Amino acid sequence: MAVAKIARVVGTERLGPDTLLLDLCAAEPLGFVGGQYLILDSRIVLPNGKAVKRAYSLLTGDAEQCRFQLAVKRIPDGLGSAFVHGLAAGTDVSFSGPWGKFFPREDVSGRTLILATDTGITAALGLLRATRFAPLLPQARLMWLRDSAEYFLPDEFVKNQVPAACGEVRIEAIPAVGHPERVPHARAMLCEVLSRGDLTQAFIAGDGVVNLALLDDLVAAGVAVSKEQVESFFNMPKKSA
Repeated sequence: MAVAKIARVVGTERLGPDTLLLDLCAAEPLGFVGGQYLILDSRIVLPNGKAVKRAYSLLTGDAEQCRFQLAVKRIPDGLGSAFVHGLAAGTDVSFSGPWGKFFPREDVSGRTLILATDTGITAALGLLRATRFAPLLPQARLMWLRDSAEYFLPDEFVKNQVPAACGEVRIEAIPAVGHPERVPHARAMLCEVLSRGDLTQAFIAGDGVVNLALLDDLVAAGVAVSKEQVESFFNMPKKSA
């Protein structure tokens, strides 16, 4: 059973019309690895008895275990994101975690691709800022695909979060979620990376439909990647029976 923990909101910042940066301080060290996520409990209970809880990736590097940041996009009619966007400094928030296995193994080296679509950039940034990822940074490539420069996090904010030692950062446009050319576009960009022939491992986060296609391409190319290195934020792949 998940253990409830408490963090206090120490500050908030608007990063655009629908994105809130939340600065929190936990009552005790989180014990997380960069790339993991927390589940916030809004303490809202739906008529069917289901609690409204939402998962958010930690933006912060894991060298600091009590103070951390989350970036939350406001979802139309979304109870969870509306709760977060209504938080103010001094408010206590209940959460559980850390959760997830989206972080590098300590015995793997070589050139690494981190490809994020949409809000998956938060998991990608947390991963890049993980203490154990530091040796991989000079040979790391970050690619963020989103439909416009106005989407979710400002480009400059993202670039400023990437450690200076990171080998390459690319931010590119991609057709919007649900567009028939979205997956082919993402696959073409991955194909360009694979054509260099020096990729050892990869991590992908964001749109589950895109993730599934890219995972197939990476496996076919012989790149070290497993389902643990894939984090789907929405359009979740159906679980096999």
